[in-house]
Amino acid sequence: MKLLFAALCALSCSTAAGHVESRRHGDSDSGRQYKLFVFGDEFVDTGNYPVADLATNTRAWYYPYGSNDKDHGASPSGRFSNGLVLSDFFARILGQKESPPAEGKREQDGVDPLGMNFAVASAGVVEGTREAPKLGRQVDKFRRLVRHGIIDNDLTDSVALIAFSGRRDYERFNDMSSTEVKAMAQQVTDNIADAVDQLMDLGVEKVVVTALPPIGCTPWLSRSDDGVYDAKCDSQKVVTIHNSYLEEKVFQEKGVFNLDLEAAFNHNAGPSPRSKHFKYRLEPCCESSEKSGYCGQVEDGEEQYTLGSKPDKFFYWDDINPTHAGWKAVVKEFEESIKNFLDI
Repeated sequence: MKLLFAALCALSCSTAAGHVESRRHGDSDSGRQYKLFVFGDEFVDTGNYPVADLATNTRAWYYPYGSNDKDHGASPSGRFSNGLVLSDFFARILGQKESPPAEGKREQDGVDPLGMNFAVASAGVVEGTREAPKLGRQVDKFRRLVRHGIIDNDLTDSVALIAFSGRRDYERFNDMSSTEVKAMAQQVTDNIADAVDQLMDLGVEKVVVTALPPIGCTPWLSRSDDGVYDAKCDSQKVVTIHNSYLEEKVFQEKGVFNLDLEAAFNHNAGPSPRSKHFKYRLEPCCESSEKSGYCGQVEDGEEQYTLGSKPDKFFYWDDINPTHAGWKAVVKEFEESIKNFLDI
């Protein structure tokens, strides 16, 4: 009798432990457990950009980045925010604690069975560098890992998130003619459409793609030379052109979801925001002293930036990336739609 009781206890404990472990790593209320694969730039990078001396591209590894990130010891983790970023909040909808691990940490941390993050800050869709490979190269890396069995080739219940700020590809658009802007937008959206097709051909079931946010309203472009932020920042044609091309080429496909950052950013921080949550809509919480500078910049031991005391009141953290609170508000707008799309 004692042996039977012990066996039943062991079975019960084992079942409970398995349930806790499953919920800890990610499990939706419907029982579907999605694998998440992330591609993009600093909007979703969680530590892929290489650690190096402080510079504009490496600043996420230095204070004040991560300074309000309770999930990572209130210290920099390679995320371009004061806390979590878009990929983290998206992962939480899937039942995961945060974004799957950065691919760059794979040899150190191993492979998480519930996904991998390939996004790298400063990458573009058509433009990239060795440190920040463009979208096509990120997808190529994913394909190689699947082919070699490092990532399980059973991609049932998998979703890909493709998210770009547009900064790398459109950084010179103010100097472009209308014809040049259209040509660039055609190339960028063609490459996004190609990446979506490749991912789905590999077996990824669902793909979520971000629309281009209103980059003219970011501190990057709305700040004047004398430090004033222009509230009349909603006339940037590149956003309309880019997103109309995406609608034609990508969002008509079954299995693709439009994470409309243009609408969500405008709702929270546009010229006429629907939400009143953010007191500071254009000004970044971490503001560089010079327009050409960057958040976290230090010269001769002196900080070249100012830091707001209440980050939750700011939508933008730096010149283009939202705060933890900003990303949380953005993803909250889509949570129910995403759950319906993924049937979770």
